[in-house]
Amino acid sequence: MATYGKQTYNYAYRLTGNEADARDLTQEAFIRVFRAWRSFQPGTSFLSWIYRIVTNLHRDELRRRKGVFLQELPEDNQPQDLPADSSAHDPIAAIHDRQLSSTMEGALRQLTADQRAVVLLADLEDHSYQEIAAIMACSIGTVRSRLHRARMQLRKLVPRLREQERRQGSSL
Repeated sequence: MATYGKQTYNYAYRLTGNEADARDLTQEAFIRVFRAWRSFQPGTSFLSWIYRIVTNLHRDELRRRKGVFLQELPEDNQPQDLPADSSAHDPIAAIHDRQLSSTMEGALRQLTADQRAVVLLADLEDHSYQEIAAIMACSIGTVRSRLHRARMQLRKLVPRLREQERRQGSSL
């Protein structure tokens, strides 16, 4: 966990879009790793293996939530007590480290879960198509197709979201 915890959490955060779900997903993934440690094949990428576990857990959670109305809790504006080592799990710092704009984050949230995962793995985590196919449990052709569609969708969404942000900024 010390070696791969932060990367796993950041990937889970980008998939889910919120801290609580990302923490739950990361925790469940490491529990699964612990239980299935004997099935890990030495010589293969541990990071790819855990990303596949996170991706599958996220898909399962989306299936469970399908049709369930989720409402965000209102902001209470109360200070939050952060753990002493909060920098290790700071999604905001991770976003700034990767230089993702709020526009890009918003656009990524509008993609399907599979498209978002493929874009994150290819463009932010720099995995090969073969590694992504192994993580996503699909063919390389499916990876290419999803990535192509996701990038096309992002090319449409990003300018639209920038324009909305510009209009909102000028109306303030």
